[in-house]
Amino acid sequence: MILKILGALDIFTAICFWIFGIFHPSFISSFILVLGFYLLIKGIAFATTLNIVSVIDIVCALIIIGSTSYSMPIVVVIIVSLFILQKGIFSMLS
Repeated sequence: MILKILGALDIFTAICFWIFGIFHPSFISSFILVLGFYLLIKGIAFATTLNIVSVIDIVCALIIIGSTSYSMPIVVVIIVSLFILQKGIFSMLS
């Protein structure tokens, strides 16, 4: 059950980050920051299993957190969003 909740939050994070990265609405930047910290905490918590996906999660979280201060290239936004989206979908299917 917890895996499905985390998967749904990953899908939500990916969609919100994609919207933020493509359209740059400044009113949700603090919300994106919170989602980035959620992903960072989750990545650190699961990094204890020495899973490479958790390390990539941490990198994606740092990119999301950094995007609230700096403008990220659209390619980076798309790659990070697709990675988090597919991870969330796989979590929902398992």
